[in-house]
Amino acid sequence: MSGFKQFGFGEGEEPEGKSNRFKGVGGASYRVSFAWWPGIEDGDLDLDAQTPIFTGAQRNYLPGVGYFLNHGPEYTKIAGNEPPRMAIGTVLIVWPLDSQGNLDKAAMQKGEMQVKPWIFSQDKYDSFKPIHKEFPFGSHDMTIQCTDTQYQKMTFSPCKESLLRSIKEKAPKHFAKIVEKVASVAGTIQRDIGRDLTLDQIREKMSGSGGAARPTSAAPDPQTTEDIDNIVDNLLD
Repeated sequence: MSGFKQFGFGEGEEPEGKSNRFKGVGGASYRVSFAWWPGIEDGDLDLDAQTPIFTGAQRNYLPGVGYFLNHGPEYTKIAGNEPPRMAIGTVLIVWPLDSQGNLDKAAMQKGEMQVKPWIFSQDKYDSFKPIHKEFPFGSHDMTIQCTDTQYQKMTFSPCKESLLRSIKEKAPKHFAKIVEKVASVAGTIQRDIGRDLTLDQIREKMSGSGGAARPTSAAPDPQTTEDIDNIVDNLLD
């Protein structure tokens, strides 16, 4: 009964609970790499592929139930005739920045980059899709500036390089650890979008029938610290 559809830029696009997913804070800037790519099933990321991977579904929200997938008119009716909204998910690497918005070398040495699911709306997808056409996300990171925490209002701009690609090329052991974490997050991202419930299950939860947080930091690897130093130094030159 799954209502999920996997797609990417130009590939299968639609015109339309609590977790460790990425959420912006108003006034903050973030540097991210899109991390879910073809090849993940083989323990690799094809950063030259046409598009990173996204998954999406129409969903509704009800108190006591949370987000659930909408499979048609009966689901809309049980949600108080509130039309479903498209929610899209992918996986980001959120790189540590200092107070000036530059890469934080010391934090990277400690392995403080984070691999997070990002659940967002169709309008955000439409906003950064044109960036990918000019600055492919396999070769360029993206800067996110959040202007409103509650409504997750954001603006997007490309970076000159992709830190993820640099790590793949120059620190393969560290890259392999990142890929493992990306695969773990991608494997559970659908539950971050919404639960696939039957109408009876929704009614049961509404009548009062009442996950563990997963770590998001890639562990530091002393053997690759020097490689990371060199990568960051090159990007800051």
